[in-house]
Amino acid sequence: MIENIMNTKTMRLNEIFSNGKIYKVPPFQRDYSWEEEHWEDLWEDVLNVLESGEPHYMGALIFKFGNNEEEMFIVDGQQRLVTLTIFAVAGIKFLEDLIQNNIEIQKNNERVKIFLSKFVGEKDATSLFFRNKLKLNRNDDHFFKEYILERRKPSNVSKLKHSQKLLYKCFCYFYEKIKDQFKNDHGKNISNLLENIILKKLIFIQITVEDYLRAYTVFETLNARGIELTPTDLLKNYLFSLIVNEDIPVIEEKWYRIVNLVGFEKFPMFLRYYLNSYKNIVRKERLYKELKNEIKTSHSAINLLEELEKIGYFFAALQNPYDEFWNVYPNKNKIVNKIEELSLFKVSQPIILLMSIYRFKDYLLEQSLRMASVISFRYNIIGKANPNELEKIYNKSAIKLSKGEISTARELFESLKSIYINDEQFVSDFSQVSLNTRRNKKIVKYILISIENKISGNTYDINDSSISIEHILPENPNEEWKSSFKNGDIGDYIYRLGNLTLLNSSDNRRIGNKSFEKKLEVYKESRFVITNTINCSEWNNESILNRQKQLAEIARDIWRLDF
Repeated sequence: MIENIMNTKTMRLNEIFSNGKIYKVPPFQRDYSWEEEHWEDLWEDVLNVLESGEPHYMGALIFKFGNNEEEMFIVDGQQRLVTLTIFAVAGIKFLEDLIQNNIEIQKNNERVKIFLSKFVGEKDATSLFFRNKLKLNRNDDHFFKEYILERRKPSNVSKLKHSQKLLYKCFCYFYEKIKDQFKNDHGKNISNLLENIILKKLIFIQITVEDYLRAYTVFETLNARGIELTPTDLLKNYLFSLIVNEDIPVIEEKWYRIVNLVGFEKFPMFLRYYLNSYKNIVRKERLYKELKNEIKTSHSAINLLEELEKIGYFFAALQNPYDEFWNVYPNKNKIVNKIEELSLFKVSQPIILLMSIYRFKDYLLEQSLRMASVISFRYNIIGKANPNELEKIYNKSAIKLSKGEISTARELFESLKSIYINDEQFVSDFSQVSLNTRRNKKIVKYILISIENKISGNTYDINDSSISIEHILPENPNEEWKSSFKNGDIGDYIYRLGNLTLLNSSDNRRIGNKSFEKKLEVYKESRFVITNTINCSEWNNESILNRQKQLAEIARDIWRLDF
């Protein structure tokens, strides 16, 4: 029975913060993650309490006893406790502003001291060291103490970690709200809000447990009662409930590394890809139940974490072509090139297959990356086909790999053939495709440079800033240009691939919207074969369509799989 494994009390915030305890976020807990929608809800709740005078229930807080009588670990409630502390610190900063403006200096100085003691911390009578009431995880704690609690502005907010940005934005949010709400206040009203509303009218159910097993049992029970938890939270708490207490510190460290490696927000996606790399497709909403059915013992939980850590390095490296992870591969340059292409295409479905390749048939990695890139280009970028089918086929191939039913590149290609757009269809699709260069600039440049390198034998780089995309029919055509396009809407042709070519950036700026005749003079002198071979007396609908068909024939040979 739950009653036998926990102690519960109804508590106000001042009772929680005035008991001499230090509340610590365990190392494996997620970073601070609340955003403006959460801050806004809290602000509205506080204003409603201020207006009505009625207490407001803030939910359950789960604590585990720490290593000594002064410590409590926050199993659930970190986001609320941290945000309320930041709320109070913003109020303290408002009082300090009043002091700077010579408003009730003595009273407000006293108020600042009182609220720092009640919300932030105080000096230990024996050691005389300052003790904060809240200690966050290793990613957030230093920033929280040095900048939020000290009311200091970071020198470069853009360089902060995501959670640190949220902490600082949270402080700014409440500071601005307080300034606006209490703009005519001399310190009394904001003090009333902090003392009589935040500390005394916000009510929590405090649940205290002896160990992690009980903590996670309570955690899951609360989730079953409708408290929304992420798959990451649920899995973490279930796994830790299986592990014996003496192994907890080691597993904490391992969990922390995994979540840091793949990112808290991406973790459910990472977990789903992992499961789908060896079993039938698992949807996000079933992740937790699927793993709970599969993992039943401490040994299996530890094995899972070890496997997730190993595959986590691979997953993180797939997001970063320049990760040191790839240095051990003799064919590193080819691998990096294909990862760059997949990143450019913004496709994620192949990750299922690639995880399975890495786990079971690593020697096929380079070839599988090439298959994934070409399939993605033909299917997603040019064919613009329904991406839902991709996940099903990649999943089926991944399962076959995990079972040992695929061992060669040829067998892998055969398993993927249904999503490989054939040459005839690809040429047809390519001959008709339009790609808006404002939204797809990098992809268009990649296509044109790939074709240029094929026909010229050069190795131009997509990242070369001296190379630009030239719209032969300009994006903003004048009347002279419009007169050449009499059939159909001229706008239908501006972003056709047949209308696009390469130029030196300086030449592109120089010719601007000049006539085709004037542009052609510059094209003939271009270093790019794709450009200097343009040979038309005029540029119109037919010219664009014919050139695009020619480019499609070249593209067919560039993005082709022969296994």
